[in-house]
Amino acid sequence: MAGCATRAPALKPLSLQTTQKHIESESEKLDAAHKKFVSGLEKTTPRVIKAEPVMPVYNPLEDHMVSFSMINEDLKAIMYSLSQSVGMNLIIDPAVNLEKKSLTLNFQNVSAAIVLKEILNSYDLCYEIQGNVIRIMPYKEQMFSLDFLDTKTNTNFNVGGDVLGASEETSSGLKGKFELSGQAAKQGNDYDVVEQMISRIMSKNGKYTLNRLSGSLYVKDTPGVIQSISKLINHFKAMLSRQVLIEARIIEVGLSDKYKYGIDWRVLRDKAASLTAKTSVAWSLGNGLVFSHANNEFTIDAAMDALMTFGKEKVVSNPSIRVKHGKPALISVGTSFTYKKKVQTTREVTTGTDRQITDVDVSTVFDGLILGVIPFIGENQRISLLINPINSSVNRESLVPKSVGSGDQEISLPQVRIKEMSTTIELTSGDVVVLGGLIDDVQTTEDNGVPILSSIPILGYLFKNQTKDIESRELVIILSVKLV
Repeated sequence: MAGCATRAPALKPLSLQTTQKHIESESEKLDAAHKKFVSGLEKTTPRVIKAEPVMPVYNPLEDHMVSFSMINEDLKAIMYSLSQSVGMNLIIDPAVNLEKKSLTLNFQNVSAAIVLKEILNSYDLCYEIQGNVIRIMPYKEQMFSLDFLDTKTNTNFNVGGDVLGASEETSSGLKGKFELSGQAAKQGNDYDVVEQMISRIMSKNGKYTLNRLSGSLYVKDTPGVIQSISKLINHFKAMLSRQVLIEARIIEVGLSDKYKYGIDWRVLRDKAASLTAKTSVAWSLGNGLVFSHANNEFTIDAAMDALMTFGKEKVVSNPSIRVKHGKPALISVGTSFTYKKKVQTTREVTTGTDRQITDVDVSTVFDGLILGVIPFIGENQRISLLINPINSSVNRESLVPKSVGSGDQEISLPQVRIKEMSTTIELTSGDVVVLGGLIDDVQTTEDNGVPILSSIPILGYLFKNQTKDIESRELVIILSVKLV
């Protein structure tokens, strides 16, 4: 029986190439499942459009074909002659100033509507027909629909600080203050922007009313001003309607001993290029590593596979967010700690009572990553992206309240290590950019001991030991942008 026993086949070690193909296959499956999940969540409700015939506005002047030839003729006389030729009445608004206005024209067999329109356009006037009456007016009225939210957003970012440890002059006579500040558009409200634009092009006697609650704009001004406002609003609405889909993967790479000083970006570029043959990998003005290929769906996964060369990966967050043109978006991953900031004790003495009141003022400090992005989508569909990542690390021991001063009051003095960068890059839809360089040393403590014996009171320390290890970790941010 023993001789007939079946022997289990020996396991063959997997080669590096086989492992790489397996990783790529699993990444493609995960990517396909993620896209299927997202497409299932994002659905557009079909719009039901009731198409009804719209009758064109009848203009009786189009029924008359006229021929006009005049040289340096008074405008009043031209208007009068035109009304006479078509057999209609004429009223010129008293606000229309036609003094010393003459015109040279030549029309042959043209409709009276075109003749009147071209004549009035020369002097920025308009007309309307009521029954059999032609009314010449200096101002035109029009309503504009504005589909904006009445919200205001202020975006500021500051990078830097005191590089010498004190803002005052040091003993060597040097000062070490460095700070980079910036902000988004000064006007964070769409209605404020519209009002600022139209107020600059309104004529002296023009009027407008902006209703933020109903999202409507009423303008009464000359036809030329009305036309300019229409162009501005249409272009402004078209720009704000543009959106970009930003998919981010925030990865923490535990650097191996070979790359303990950080990721070698040249190696990453060559490695990623070999994994995606149809993807071009290049530096974007020195601001980051950019993968360019609009039809490649696995560029992010290729970048993650390339990062495995430098150590163990840990995905901290995988957010996906849509951002409108010029609007800031914030991605935050981490923990907010509450600490005791200030303690104030007061004594209240009233008739028959004597009591002590203690007021505790608390605040919060953030431990983690904050990623701020602002996209700008140009006319050529190029995407300019302002990226401002901030990585903060809080010393947990510093949050423990400690006694200060001569009293018994205790407060916390948190210690926070901050690493941040700010850059602006230009991308096309489908590009992937990789940002890194935020390196931190993490100390880990591990207790080792002999089971049972290490738990004996007093003598247990003889059978256990504690090891400390310092690991270098680099935070890498992979961003994929796509126009939607």
